[in-house]
Amino acid sequence: PAIYGIIRYFAINGYSILLAFSDGEPFQTPFTLRNFRMFWKDMQGNGILLIALKNTLKYFCVGLVQQFACYVVAYFLYKKIPLYEGFRFLFYLPCLIPGVVSSAIFMDLIRVGGPIYQIASHFGITYNDLLSRPETATTTMIVYMLISGIGTTYLIYVGAMNRIPVELLESAQLDGCGTWREFWSIVFPLTFGTYATFFLMSLCGVFTASGPILYMTQGAANTTTLGYWLFSQVIDGYYNYPAAVGVVFTLL
Repeated sequence: PAIYGIIRYFAINGYSILLAFSDGEPFQTPFTLRNFRMFWKDMQGNGILLIALKNTLKYFCVGLVQQFACYVVAYFLYKKIPLYEGFRFLFYLPCLIPGVVSSAIFMDLIRVGGPIYQIASHFGITYNDLLSRPETATTTMIVYMLISGIGTTYLIYVGAMNRIPVELLESAQLDGCGTWREFWSIVFPLTFGTYATFFLMSLCGVFTASGPILYMTQGAANTTTLGYWLFSQVIDGYYNYPAAVGVVFTLL
């Protein structure tokens, strides 16, 4: 395990950094800053990297919204609202369905001639393929992310809320504390450590935020993100320039 760790975390990552400062194999070609100059040039105007960065930040913001929505869902499940067991299964269901299946279902629903298109046509609304147009492709995938499920994080939030002493909540209720005040003044402060941990993890992964691009658009229609751009470059056999881009965003 120690040898594997040395190779995985030092040798491979160190070699990737060296790739950023060369145009070929490190030590076999002269070291240069050309890749970093190319990055600076691509970030100006409306290059592919700038588009990818904007899309990445969009998905990151959506992730933050989802995280808070997940916390709110956890609170209502913690309060055992009517049919809460059914809602708990409903929110967990997307985790049981592979992403490629759920995205295929969504694409079939919104396609031209599909169920949603038929309903919209009934009200006089028609549209072209939403995933092939730059104006609508990223927005469509963001909508998919928002409705595709809360994820499993709410289970951890519920577990944190269950550790709150029941006597504390009962005492607050006797003092006239309502649901809104209970949520913001008691439950949220007492479970803020758990929420802050997930929030910090999201901040650490700000430049790796990505949507279902591989399933839906393969980066077409200006939908690529930084993560998907790096993936596509490596798949095509380009290493030096993506390595330089990776170094820059790692430092940020």
